[in-house]
Amino acid sequence: MRVFYLALLLFTASCSNSPNRQAIVSASNVCKYSKWLTIVESKESVLIQIQNPDDTSKIYRLRMPNFDTNLRSGVYDFEEPIQRIACLSSTHIGMLAELDLRDHIVAVSSLKYIYDPQLKSSSPIALGEEQGVDIEKVVKSKAKIVVYSAFSSSFSKEKVLNKVGVRCVPNFDWREIHPLGRAEWMLLFGYLTGHQKEAKIKFKEICRNYEQTKANIDNSKSIRTLSGNITGDFWYAPAGDSYHAQLLRDAGLSYVFSKDLGTGSLAYSFEKILSFSSQIDLWLNPGFKNKKELLLAHPKSRLLPVLGQSSLFCYTHNSNKYWERSACRPDLVLADYSELKKGNEMDVNKLVFYKRVE
Repeated sequence: MRVFYLALLLFTASCSNSPNRQAIVSASNVCKYSKWLTIVESKESVLIQIQNPDDTSKIYRLRMPNFDTNLRSGVYDFEEPIQRIACLSSTHIGMLAELDLRDHIVAVSSLKYIYDPQLKSSSPIALGEEQGVDIEKVVKSKAKIVVYSAFSSSFSKEKVLNKVGVRCVPNFDWREIHPLGRAEWMLLFGYLTGHQKEAKIKFKEICRNYEQTKANIDNSKSIRTLSGNITGDFWYAPAGDSYHAQLLRDAGLSYVFSKDLGTGSLAYSFEKILSFSSQIDLWLNPGFKNKKELLLAHPKSRLLPVLGQSSLFCYTHNSNKYWERSACRPDLVLADYSELKKGNEMDVNKLVFYKRVE
């Protein structure tokens, strides 16, 4: 049914040239895991469709030539591959860097949070936070598109940027419910830049690594796992239908909130966490580099038995690396979790993102 819908959509979006319409109608969605990104490719054209998770009637569409061929007909949003991109999220930077396209990044929100050494040394223009982007700096960067995360219901600068010839493209990778669905957004950057072949090869490699790691995990023992930390009066943790919870399941970890519905975050009282804390074997993502910092910020944490053990792990020793790379490399996150599952037999030198909180 979905393929039929896409075919109909592309039929209406294509030009009146009959062969071109026929080629598009016969195409199907390139994306296999993503819930919000659709890419349909024919010999002549590529249609990108991005659906808003909060209002599925809102659909962003972008039509461009298939840059892998010389066959072109109809009207396109872009005639040539995009060479200059403004990225307003770390995950966008990570995906372009993973495709070795960091030279396409001409502007970012902040230089402070860049992990990639090569990109940092190139000093892209800092634009400010998503809702407060400096329009003059966007123009100065000569960016052709601005990719934003749409954390708010709208992008306040979109109309102004459109008037000066800059296209704004929303990215909802953070709303995906499968880790590979999130990584699949690298295909968006591949198609925009004319590097779809390389993007497909890289994504296929990530999928293969992910499935191999998942298949080799020892599920003979249960590791009861807690994730998250206290912010204000509540303990925030990934909901059971989130991509993070899926990662924990695929790693064979027994996540305490795996059956709690939702794709975002759960908010529970500390008393609720305390009620089952004696059963916890592994605590992930407490949000601090060491226990001293954790206790200074949240003294109640000393009541958790797991705090007295050595089974606390987080990415906070290098948060920029985690936020930039983890979305597009769920295979590496899964490999970390599978190693942590080994308990005392783990090899901490194999961990890519995580480190013990001591």
